[in-house]
Amino acid sequence: MRMIKNKKLLFRIIISVLFLIFLFIIVKPTQIVSTLKRADTTWVLLIFLLLPINILFQFIRWRYLVKSCVDEVDNKEIIQSIFYSFSYSIFTPARLGDIGRAFHITHEKKKELVAFAVYEKLFAFISILMLGMIALTVYQHILFILGAIIPVLILIFSNRITAKIPKVKYHIKKLKRVNPFGLFIISVLFVFIYAIQFYFALNAFCSIPFLKSFFLIILVIFFNSIPITLSGLGVREVLSVYFFENLGVAAAEAAGASLLIFFINILIPTFIGFILHLIPKNKTSAA
Repeated sequence: MRMIKNKKLLFRIIISVLFLIFLFIIVKPTQIVSTLKRADTTWVLLIFLLLPINILFQFIRWRYLVKSCVDEVDNKEIIQSIFYSFSYSIFTPARLGDIGRAFHITHEKKKELVAFAVYEKLFAFISILMLGMIALTVYQHILFILGAIIPVLILIFSNRITAKIPKVKYHIKKLKRVNPFGLFIISVLFVFIYAIQFYFALNAFCSIPFLKSFFLIILVIFFNSIPITLSGLGVREVLSVYFFENLGVAAAEAAGASLLIFFINILIPTFIGFILHLIPKNKTSAA
């Protein structure tokens, strides 16, 4: 089993490297570095300021689910579990490592928490799916709006769907405590914050209109959610170069904006997660 996991990880690493090589064929690394050096610090600062809000929405969503499962839990433990999960997610496609946050909540029934973490990923997925279909409707064809019906159906029948998922179906009674529409709204707001951060990242290099860029950013998020590489590395940058070309954004600027988002939204929280792993548990609990 471990060998299979190692092979999958190796495969994701190879695919990530291949996408980065493809990116560097499109635009030279020196051009990206040069572009990053001239980034407008005001816009970069705004991205940093939105990072706590980004984390806050994740905290609200995860806390709501944990509270539905566990009677008493410390907020500090919840926020730490989120940072722990970043250190797992960076090595997994579609950030599936987020489910690992369940193992950092003090509770004897870890399987229940894992089920709730899977439930959380389901709502993260349907929010991106719905917004992605709306964006495709705007930029491609009106018929894509029919695709937005799929996440609505998933939302309505979420309890029935989770009842079919192995290791989750046994906890359906507790999952029924969760308001799916409230969870969906939180998930959509999280995507909006991420999209605004991406908009700020693009403006750090060139001025672009918000409305025209917003749906293209959603398309990047949508297609990047396909589990191919580690944390979408390489894919997100190639998608950015492809889509933002429609707005006259240079390839180096699009790639630079994407890497900026990767550094702020993923690498910084991941670094915090790794630091938490280094702190002895007795010190963490005593803090």
